[in-house]
Amino acid sequence: MIKVNIEKELDAPVSKVWGLLENFGNLDWYPGWDRIEVIGSGVGMTRRIHMTGMDPIDEILETMDAERRAFSYKIPQMPMPVSEYRASVEVKSIDNGERTRVHWRCEAKPEGIDEADGQAMLEGIYADLLAKLEVAAKK
Repeated sequence: MIKVNIEKELDAPVSKVWGLLENFGNLDWYPGWDRIEVIGSGVGMTRRIHMTGMDPIDEILETMDAERRAFSYKIPQMPMPVSEYRASVEVKSIDNGERTRVHWRCEAKPEGIDEADGQAMLEGIYADLLAKLEVAAKK
């Protein structure tokens, strides 16, 4: 099983970072999608990500805890060589809310690749995601 555990401090206010992540159906801050389709609302909702040349990717919100600034989701079918993908995110205030610590964890079963390659692939995706989140939250 691949286990990714990334923690990064962002030079952006916690209110802005959490504001972007809490709106699970909105990924405008992360470019690359053709469109996002939101199915349902709250826990159990699906954000269906459409990208050119690929089947849509469904991300299903499993938990949302606004007080703790945390949520979790699963992706039942991945376009990447992994399955059984689950992730959780926690956002913490540092420096009196002027900066933010984001902790992103995921687990997935490698399918046709070794764990080290799967680990590197997912870590690369999250490094890019967190960099773009920081840029968006500074605006």
